[in-house]
Amino acid sequence: MTTRTFLIVAVLCGLSFFGGTLWAAKPEPADLESRIFRAAETRTSSGTWGSIHIYTPDGTASFGATSVLTAELEFLPGQQLQPPHQHADEEFQFVIEGSGTWSLNGQEYPLKAGDLMYTRPWDWHGIRNSGDVPLRFFVFKWKAKVVG
Repeated sequence: MTTRTFLIVAVLCGLSFFGGTLWAAKPEPADLESRIFRAAETRTSSGTWGSIHIYTPDGTASFGATSVLTAELEFLPGQQLQPPHQHADEEFQFVIEGSGTWSLNGQEYPLKAGDLMYTRPWDWHGIRNSGDVPLRFFVFKWKAKVVG
C-alpha cells in the first residue's frame, strides 16, 4: 500500500468514525406531552385533490410510538391524495362525512360517515372520494416502540 493510499484510507476511516459519533450523539426527539391540540394550530396544505390539516406531523414521538401522524383530510369528489400504498406504520382512518371507496389489500369497499378502517403494517390500503360531495376523514398513523 502506498503512503498516499494509506493516508486516503486513514482520512476516510476518521471521517466515518466522526460521522458515526455525531449520529449517535444526536438527541432523540422529546415525547409528546399531554395537551390539547387546537384546530387553529394545524399545519394546513391543499391541492386540486382537497386539503389536509395536520395536528401531529409524521415522525412525532409519543410515549408509546416512535412516529405519530394525526390529521384531518378532505377529498373533493373523484379525488384521492395517493393511490393504494403500504408502509411500516399501523393506521386508523375514520370517516367524518361523505362517501367513497376504501382499498384494502387489493379489494375495494364502499365507505360512509361513521366507518373506520384499520391497517396493519405493510398492508396495501387507500381511500378515495367516489361520491359527489366532499369526503372528510381523520387519520391516526403510528410506529409503536417497546414500552416496558
